[in-house]
Amino acid sequence: MLRPEFAVKRFGERYDRAEVDALIDKLLATVNRTTTPSVTVEDLRSAAFRTPLLGPGYSAQEVDDFLTDAEQWMPDRPAVRPMPTGQHREGPLFTPVRIREGYSFEDVDEFVERVMATVNGEPVKRPVTVRELRKVRFTPVRLSEGYDVEEVDNWLDQAERWLTGED
Repeated sequence: MLRPEFAVKRFGERYDRAEVDALIDKLLATVNRTTTPSVTVEDLRSAAFRTPLLGPGYSAQEVDDFLTDAEQWMPDRPAVRPMPTGQHREGPLFTPVRIREGYSFEDVDEFVERVMATVNGEPVKRPVTVRELRKVRFTPVRLSEGYDVEEVDNWLDQAERWLTGED
């Protein structure tokens, strides 16, 4: 695995470069098996970095995306248990809302499609990871139809249990 290069930003969402570099060094050593595994999948999922008060930092989005992708290279990554032959988890049906705030149909539908392909063991270009599931944010909509926020959020909790093998 090659060392990633992240964009350096002076403003906006950014992470302390030294903290990110330290985790990446441990991650590379773990993945390349040059040391006893010192970074776990849970370490990647729970990684938190300070935002520099002044000065540049790494793009938070790029670092988060990299850590999500890095889970697949980890020796201790949990495998999503494939569904037994003949069984298939069905996607959710959310209630559309109009007057109160909802989530964008398009955002939710695209993400749900990837989650369902992942949990059902179907081919998907970019399988959903638990880290991505925990960080997903949908576009809120007002004055137009969207999905019920509470229903979608409850389903995300269920999907996390599927991905972690707790259900």
